[in-house]
Amino acid sequence: MTGDRGDHDGRDHDDPPSHPDPELRDEIGPQARARALQSLLTEKGVLSTDAVDEVIATYEGDVGPMNGARVVARAWTDPEYREWLLEDGIEAVTELDISVNDEVMELRVVENTDDTHNVVVCTLCSCYPWAVLGLPPTWYKSPAYRSRVVDEPRALLREEFDTDLADGVDVEVWDSNSEVRYMVLPQRPDGAEDMSEAELAELVSRNAMIGVERLGDGGSIASDGGARTAGSDANATAGSDATVDSTAEVDTAAKQVPRTDADGPTFAEPWMARSFALAVALTNENDPGHTWDDFQSELVAELDANPGAEDGSDADYYGAWLAALERFLTERDLVDGSDFSARATAFADGDRNAHEFVEGDPHAHADQLPEGHADGAHHHRGHDDDHSHH
Repeated sequence: MTGDRGDHDGRDHDDPPSHPDPELRDEIGPQARARALQSLLTEKGVLSTDAVDEVIATYEGDVGPMNGARVVARAWTDPEYREWLLEDGIEAVTELDISVNDEVMELRVVENTDDTHNVVVCTLCSCYPWAVLGLPPTWYKSPAYRSRVVDEPRALLREEFDTDLADGVDVEVWDSNSEVRYMVLPQRPDGAEDMSEAELAELVSRNAMIGVERLGDGGSIASDGGARTAGSDANATAGSDATVDSTAEVDTAAKQVPRTDADGPTFAEPWMARSFALAVALTNENDPGHTWDDFQSELVAELDANPGAEDGSDADYYGAWLAALERFLTERDLVDGSDFSARATAFADGDRNAHEFVEGDPHAHADQLPEGHADGAHHHRGHDDDHSHH
């Protein structure tokens, strides 16, 4: 397997992470805890609700695999751009007005050929090129995918994604990390020679850019618009550079990789969106101890401490994300631990309401608000109560 796992973080993974209030984590749901964090940070003036909502809106509407599809289509139609993309991914992507933060990551694009198939994973957590592919799908974050794609990539691709690779095709597994993210440049499908760049972009699937699907070869059309291979049967042997990762210690060989509707929402629950956006908004690459790598170190520790999340669901993943965020904020005194426990309990018990959560108003009460406001009935972008107008 290609890539350096050690770049993910510097935490000692032999020491399990400690939660600021383990009893609270067990007894109070994530929505109340996410609300508590944001309301405390808003009251302290650390960030605004507008800043959090902007992050959510960006990742729901402006960032996604449609960006990566434009990149692939340009590479298919412009040989000079293709060479540039393979040599300097960030610079080439920026040419298409796609913003990638080159201070914290390098984007490497690896090209599929007749003889080589590339597939991307993050063995420790979920490092992923958000700017070009959006947020990682549920299955990408699951222990089953993260271990099996390293241990038995051919079997995984065949059994879970209907991608059979011929025996003569080598499999390269690329391990993304906090500094280097990988994206696959699929082969242009046969019969698409006369298509325009825009038409070609419609053929490119997110899964093909991760490498779990292979475009063309006369395959059927995949659910998200790409083409699945209909190639010959393959032996279930590992790729040329694949090695077994520590995540393989979890028995995932018999577990199915969780699949979700490709047309579903970016975030399954409002608290997941809120937790994600708080971490993005609060990390600062110019502030030692508060960088994205610092937060990711906490997240990796959480995922390592609970590797057997049975189905790799978004609830498991973002539950770890929220716990990592709580520790990140309390250990750096951005949020007082006792204040957080009291505030989360107040939200869980109904002593505080959605108006206070969104606007940071410590004096509002549910019986003083318009009908429906106390339970957060002001919806935003089709999600539940946490996306309120203000």
